[in-house]
Amino acid sequence: MAGALIPPGVMARHDGAPSDAIAASRLRRVLIIMPQLLGDAVLSSVLISALQDMIPDSRIDVLVHRPLAELFVHNPAIAAVHTIDRDWRKKGLWRTAGPRWALIRALRARRYDLLIQSPHTTDGSWGPALKALLRIPYAVGASPATHGSPLKRFMWRRLFTHTLPLPPDPNHRHVAEWHLDLLRRLGLNPSPAARRATIEPGPAARARIDALLASRHIPQRGFVLFAPLAGQRGRTLPASLCRDFLDHCQGRGLTVIIISGHEAWQQTFAHALAQGRGDRMVDLAGTLTLTELAALASAARVFVGADSGPMHIAAAMGLPVIACFGPGDHYRFSPWQTRQSLILAHRSCQPCELDGCGNSGHADCLHDIHSRTLLDAFQAFEASSEPLAPARTC
Repeated sequence: MAGALIPPGVMARHDGAPSDAIAASRLRRVLIIMPQLLGDAVLSSVLISALQDMIPDSRIDVLVHRPLAELFVHNPAIAAVHTIDRDWRKKGLWRTAGPRWALIRALRARRYDLLIQSPHTTDGSWGPALKALLRIPYAVGASPATHGSPLKRFMWRRLFTHTLPLPPDPNHRHVAEWHLDLLRRLGLNPSPAARRATIEPGPAARARIDALLASRHIPQRGFVLFAPLAGQRGRTLPASLCRDFLDHCQGRGLTVIIISGHEAWQQTFAHALAQGRGDRMVDLAGTLTLTELAALASAARVFVGADSGPMHIAAAMGLPVIACFGPGDHYRFSPWQTRQSLILAHRSCQPCELDGCGNSGHADCLHDIHSRTLLDAFQAFEASSEPLAPARTC
């Protein structure tokens, strides 16, 4: 009806906006519950840049598992970083009641207007619980149907004010866009320029990487960042593919910095690749924090490696990416908003999202990738970019 009053806090409907859209002026204090996995957390950071762009005076807090907190503490758009310990679920509610209650009290003092729960948060109970305990007016999350537990589905339907519909084809919806859909569900439409992942390494990490590169006489943009390992063995590049790539770089006199996670098997794999290759194959496997990895990526020329968390960090730092995908979903988890070349074997079973074929730790689809395919992609990058200069020697 013409002249009808709009309820407080609800936006006037415009073409394409949901009927229950929320006015941006009512969403100035926001809590984002981040995913637990590294790559997912990096991609979910698009929410931070989008909110900052659309609501410049908003106060954005994040709730994240402690090992990933360092990725967000130096981001100037984030007012506070709150953490959850990963072992709380193992210890049980009673044994962790103290730290849980301390967290709830800290969050309650922030007086949030909006709670956003990432669709990739594996523990779906935090969002509804905080919505109720903190009395947050608005909460948005994934469809209740994404939860296997009837209790969680009930809690989401009962407590969340806004939820997403199930995507018609979730295998072709990028995870970053799926996070941005949470804002669209509220009636907020991020501009293309604001849909970027945001990772800030901080001054200490940047200083350490600058010193490390200077000590080895490696110039900025003067090296390849090689990350052949993933968190799962079934997503790690085959050793033969790695050796052929390193042989090519060694023959051209290029400097390659090899990185890996901190697990013993990852470091052993990386050490074996670097062994006996001389000073231009720099082995930093297992030695970097996440923020140091981000600082290193910001100084590199190109990222080459596996579908992994480091790949997403490199993309967030604006680094061109050449990545080999096996079981991982290249539709949903491709590098976000950076120049990229994705290499796949194009088997009919891809992507399966398993840890190798039948969760065996061995992925036939990765072993089907020919070394020539990777080298062609790398040479195409070299041909279209300023050449990588050999490192100076003492």
